[in-house]
Amino acid sequence: MGSPDRANASAQAARPAAAARPRARILPPVRLPCSWCDAEFGVADFLDRCRFYWRDARSVRWDCPRCGRWEDIDLHPGEVRRGYVYWAGDSRFAHMRTAIVPGLLPYSGEDGLTVEYGGRVWRVPDLGSSR
Repeated sequence: MGSPDRANASAQAARPAAAARPRARILPPVRLPCSWCDAEFGVADFLDRCRFYWRDARSVRWDCPRCGRWEDIDLHPGEVRRGYVYWAGDSRFAHMRTAIVPGLLPYSGEDGLTVEYGGRVWRVPDLGSSR
């Protein structure tokens, strides 16, 4: 395990350049529903329930606080992609549908996935590799 300073340097190195990041602005309200119970959540509440990042499949496990079921999601700049993880020689994420989330900025580092949105930062811990 590396030193905290080294881990921070790696995470910073993976962070997109300032020109690629959205400027601070008022973000439009976005509601993200649970695929199981249809309960809707604001983006910050949704990100609060991201439990771990699986680097091999580039997916995040999200838990619904209402029904308790989970979903596999894939976070991209400006998008939350929903789908499932399957095995085909390696773990892979199958994308089924996309929600547009302006201002969402995820990037991976040594310790997991970092997500910026609306002036807040979330760190989703890495589950590890199955290799």
